[in-house]
Amino acid sequence: MKRHYGQTKAQRQADWLAQFTDALLARVPRLAGHIDWDAARYYYLHGTLVADAVDQYIIARNIET
Repeated sequence: MKRHYGQTKAQRQADWLAQFTDALLARVPRLAGHIDWDAARYYYLHGTLVADAVDQYIIARNIET
């Protein structure tokens, strides 16, 4: 995970979640408003790269793209 000096933990998490949301909705636009934020935070807290987290999220929920 890339370090962002000068940002708080909350800002780093918010940035990661925004990137996750953008990447997920680019692949599956119909998920707008239906993201499982607990799952997204799980991927963030485990240091998963955004692209990998999106792939894992889609696979774990059997979402067709």
